[in-house]
Amino acid sequence: MQSATTTGTAPGEGGASARSGFTAMVLAGGFGTRLRPVLADRPKALAPVAGEPFLARVLDQLARAGCTRAILCTGHLGEQIEREFGHDHGGMPIVYSREGIPLGTAGALRHALPLVEDEAALVVNGDSYVDVDLAAFVAWARSRGDAPSLIAVDVQDTARFGALGIGPDGRVESFGEKAGSGPGAINAGVYWLPRAVLEAGPFVAPSSLERDTLPRFVGRGLGAFRCADPFLDIGTPESFARCEEFFASCAARARRDRRGLLVVDRDGTLIVERNYLASPSGVELLPGVVDGLRAFAEHGYDIAVVTNQSGLARGYFDGPTLDAIHSELARQLADAGVALRGIWHCPHHPEHGCRCRKPEPELLERAMTTLGYSPEQCLVVGDKACDIELGARLGVRTALVRTGYGAGTERDGLCAPDVVVDSLAALAALEVRS
Repeated sequence: MQSATTTGTAPGEGGASARSGFTAMVLAGGFGTRLRPVLADRPKALAPVAGEPFLARVLDQLARAGCTRAILCTGHLGEQIEREFGHDHGGMPIVYSREGIPLGTAGALRHALPLVEDEAALVVNGDSYVDVDLAAFVAWARSRGDAPSLIAVDVQDTARFGALGIGPDGRVESFGEKAGSGPGAINAGVYWLPRAVLEAGPFVAPSSLERDTLPRFVGRGLGAFRCADPFLDIGTPESFARCEEFFASCAARARRDRRGLLVVDRDGTLIVERNYLASPSGVELLPGVVDGLRAFAEHGYDIAVVTNQSGLARGYFDGPTLDAIHSELARQLADAGVALRGIWHCPHHPEHGCRCRKPEPELLERAMTTLGYSPEQCLVVGDKACDIELGARLGVRTALVRTGYGAGTERDGLCAPDVVVDSLAALAALEVRS
């Protein structure tokens, strides 16, 4: 299983570079023919689960992931969905695109395209759910530029859905082949689609996203974000009957898996120290980084980067270049199966007097708030005294690595970390050992 994410960096006042806000298009126009005996006269997206519509679970997940606007693509009995949800869900604005005649999934998206203000959108089904980190998927997909992406879920039996063929480079090589059964990866019905892909669907004629549009991008950059997270499609009475058990299991899983937040410095901690790195070609992961981060991730830790980048203010590089550097960093980690939850940077000169330049606490506070952690759940790692002091100011445990400037920092006694280690791999061996 490979689950990956990346983040782009937005230059500005020390903000998170995760660019987490996005538009989502929710396909909620299905007839639910096979569920008619249990749904009576309501659309499939309103199928009740523990007293609330199934679609509410989907919208909750979108809101948690940072969706700033949801477009509900409705059709059959769509007025019921509009009455149920109105124009807001937990502070997330909702707009509607209702088809007059059945247009299919691709047609519904093309019909709703005038409502999309961004250059790409997250597309999800209103009658299926994968318990994955959607923010991580969006960030990873954004790092791939203009290429479309989907979530592929490893399951024990692909017979009902059809197996995806995925190459060693993570690109989709075949789409939804239903020959045979057994373990494999299936399409979870969650996509990141650039505008050009959305425009590829017909405007009026019924057309399927899965059968008619996306197969055209096989071999042309369609990428797969592969995971083994729980997946449910309520297309049959048998699968619908599992809903309450499924979501109860997801809730228990979230409580069990969330162990802590690892906050790491960039230069000298993750990558080779290069004075004011100004090109993505200079991104080189340090020894022990992949093994260490992977071990933390496998034991339930989220991983975030907090870094001082005064080279912006000094004029050594610009915002787009920093974006590219961070995208390359995240891509290399993603290729190794390590997911970053965000990269927060300070763009200011040291003499600016800002609150976001380490050891000032603002960036760490933002990371904890955004990701939902308290100081006692965090561990700050770096090679400089400012990293250790940053953690100390907020009562967060700290670790000094001897990479980068770390050996000199230790020798000169410039700070008092909780632990000193040779590498992130050595730190992981201490922190996550059984």
